[in-house]
Amino acid sequence: MPQPHGQTAKLSLKSSKKNDTPGADCLVPLGRLVKTHGVGGELRLRPYAFPCPTLTTGLVVQLQDRAGQLVPARITRLRPRPPFLLVAFEGVVSREQARALCDRTVAVGEHQLPPLQDGEFYYYQVVGLTVLTTAGQELGTLQEVFFSGGHDVWVVRQGRKEYMIPVTQEVVRSIDIPGRQAVIEPLDGLLD
Repeated sequence: MPQPHGQTAKLSLKSSKKNDTPGADCLVPLGRLVKTHGVGGELRLRPYAFPCPTLTTGLVVQLQDRAGQLVPARITRLRPRPPFLLVAFEGVVSREQARALCDRTVAVGEHQLPPLQDGEFYYYQVVGLTVLTTAGQELGTLQEVFFSGGHDVWVVRQGRKEYMIPVTQEVVRSIDIPGRQAVIEPLDGLLD
């Protein structure tokens, strides 16, 4: 991925869902379990950014249902099957047990993420940034990041307006995570 002004993104994350309990670790969702695979308890995980290097065999993750309930699970097997990862969890050995886990989000604590180098950031850290143009026009809030094949794309929304911002050196001029804003130089027609 291009490095806007020395910043690079670590693939594996979509957004943050913070636990507001004092002293609690921020949970970072990595993907969603979408369906079972075979009869032996494997599931198809759609990572928010393939191939999701944060996930490894032996890692204990949190499986979060739509109500926010968390269940810890240890990964016993992980294999790529683009655009999915096939994943097996300790104690889940049948299709029926796997089916009960479908539609859950797979998340890890922020402390479980690999360390960043200077100038790098995780995707979840940019979600929520205010996006401005170099002329000072506020475009809205960065809602989502996805990979389009050649580069990342930011989905920026303000009210009913939505902008798809390519994350390239020509467009993204600065990212200020502590200041909660990013500045872009829009290409001709980008904001039309």
